[in-house]
Order: sequence, then C-alpha cells, then structure tokens
Amino acid sequence: MMLHSLSNLKSISQIIYTLYNSNDAPEEEVHITKFSDKLHIKKEINEPFNPKIFFNTETDIIKAIVYSRKSSLIMALEKLSHLKIIGERFASNNIIRGEKDTLISYVSVLNRAIIQWGYPVESAFQLHNELVQEIELSPQFLNFFQVIREITWHYFKIIQNHRVHNFLPLHQRIKQYIKEHISENITLDDIATALNASKKTLNPAFKKEYKITITQFIRQIKIDTAKELLIASNLTLLEISNLLSFSTTSYFVKTFKEITGITPNHFRQHFFDEELHL
Repeated sequence: MMLHSLSNLKSISQIIYTLYNSNDAPEEEVHITKFSDKLHIKKEINEPFNPKIFFNTETDIIKAIVYSRKSSLIMALEKLSHLKIIGERFASNNIIRGEKDTLISYVSVLNRAIIQWGYPVESAFQLHNELVQEIELSPQFLNFFQVIREITWHYFKIIQNHRVHNFLPLHQRIKQYIKEHISENITLDDIATALNASKKTLNPAFKKEYKITITQFIRQIKIDTAKELLIASNLTLLEISNLLSFSTTSYFVKTFKEITGITPNHFRQHFFDEELHL
C-alpha cells in the first residue's frame, strides 16, 4: 500500500495544487518535506538517458575492471548512477522485463570484455549463465542500480583474483593455490595443471623462496589447519582427517606428531586444560 501511494504521490499533489490554487499544477517532481524540522530530503537528480554518455561510462567501467583500478571504478559507477537507464524507454507495464533485459545486456558486455582481456572462455560463460539465470528468476528489483553495482563489483573481484593467480611470481601462486585447496589431496600434477606451469619448475621455484619442498609445505598447512579445528570444534580425529584428505586417521596422527611433537588428542587436551584452570 505504501509503495502504491508513493507511486501516485505526484498525481495526488497535482490535484491538491489545482484545487487550492485554481490553476493547473506544474509538471515538476514532488519534493518531500519533513515537517518536524523543515529539512528537505535530498533529491537524486537523474540525467535523461544519453547513449553516448552511457557508452563512454560503460567503457570506463570495463577498463577499471580489466586493469583492477578500484578508484576509477568507483568514479565510473557514480557517474552511471546519475543516468536514467530505466524509465521512459520502457512502458510502465513492462518495467521488470526492461530491467532484466538491461541487466542481461550489461552482463554480456562485461563478459565479452573480460574474454577479450584474457579471462578463460569457459569460466566466463559459466559466470554469464549463472548471472543471467539469477536475473531471470528474480521477481523484481527493489533497487535496480544497486544490482548493477553488485554485478560490476563481482566482475571486478573475479578479474582481480584472476590477475593475482596468473601474474604473481610462481612461488606465490603455488602457495596461494595450496591454501585455497588445503582440504583436498593436492598433488604436483594438480598444481601444474591449475597454474598452467611445468611440473618440473614447481619445486625449484618454491624451495628457492621458502627453503622447503611443496610437499613439506602442504603437510605443514594441513597440520596448522588441524590445530585450528581441534581448538575451535568438537570434530573427531576421523572427521578432521577426512576433512583434510588424509588417507587414514592413523596417518593424520602420525603426521601431526612428526610436525608438532605431540598427538592431536594431547594438543586438544592441553589447550582445554589451560582454559579450565582459568
């Protein structure tokens, strides 16, 4: 009811104006005043849709995304927010369809741009399909521009993450991959495939920087993660072992003791003993 009343506020105001002044009401936007303090609510000014301005702003957004320029993206989105992208171009009874078509078109433009920049085609189309499906299944958009903003920042973060994973030095990319896949049974073949690197170059690059092998690092990170799980959860050793992809619980216990000098149970009991005596 409130939304319906607000949508008719201009018409109601024009009727009151005409009755009170005996003159036709002006075709201006309604200004809402808070009578308690006479402060005017800030009115957002939208410029009429201008294809050229929209194209230039969209280009600025694309450049900011592919080059990971956060400040430029903020400025471009601010400029876009003042353009009336949806409005008189669509009939009042077709606004939702118009909004969906606009969003899908926007996603398609961003998708084409990141593919041309070098983002994997399969990943880009998967992203495109997921977003389009989400758009189509949405019954309405309470804040249309906020949806555009969220889509834009989603692309920004994806490309930023892709840049980190593909343009950092090899040893850093290996380390990042291990941390992100620590729950899996990580092999050198997996790392080489994921990073598009030669398997022979992995250990030399990693050991030169960190003074340990990749396998040693994986074991260390798995045990560090196990420590956190032992302290912060009630998971059994079997559950933690499975979660971190150890072949057996006994192998997990053996690895834990080799690295820490104590068993997982002793570690957990020692920690809670200190807590209970506080």
